[in-house]
Amino acid sequence: MAEVPEYWVFGYGSLCWNPGFEFKDSMVGYVEGFSRKFWQGNIAHRGTKEKGFVWGKAFLLPDETAFRYLEMREVYLGGYQVHKVDVRSDGSNDCQRTVNATVYVATPDNGQWLGEAPVDELATQVATCSGPAGHNAEYVILLARWERQHAPPHRVDLELNKLELLVLEQLQAIGVRPDDVLTTNNMPSFSSMVPEKKLRCLNI
Repeated sequence: MAEVPEYWVFGYGSLCWNPGFEFKDSMVGYVEGFSRKFWQGNIAHRGTKEKGFVWGKAFLLPDETAFRYLEMREVYLGGYQVHKVDVRSDGSNDCQRTVNATVYVATPDNGQWLGEAPVDELATQVATCSGPAGHNAEYVILLARWERQHAPPHRVDLELNKLELLVLEQLQAIGVRPDDVLTTNNMPSFSSMVPEKKLRCLNI
């Protein structure tokens, strides 16, 4: 009997708290050799490969449907490259687990790449910009909150925390309360934002 392939996907951004698709299993963990950066622009939503590690969440998808949707969203529309990585759990309670997953990584080879910028400039852009999927500040705030809740204290992304702090300061300076930009609970799921026919016509 042929072995049924497993489709694991590793998310290090909004997929952590709002995957928007069904999954059979999930695991909080990290990948080594990558670093989360906010150098990729996107008119709807925002790592690079270098030394470091990134905490996120791996999802075991029930079938190809969500996997094909993510390929279209991240590769064909987002310009991300596909990598296969080992995602490791934190090993608490002697239950360390490793799964091999697909991860989508931003590169300079696409039209939405913004390039490296000082964290204060990133904070200004994040605090003052929004798109169809919501305010950019929401992405940073919810990602930082999620990581503080799930990653070990000694492995929290310090750059992300600094960016969040500066974004909150920028919001306060322009008179915007953080709660005013947090709209995730009212957002449609990712899959409902894409016409179904695109899933059927996609050739991979």
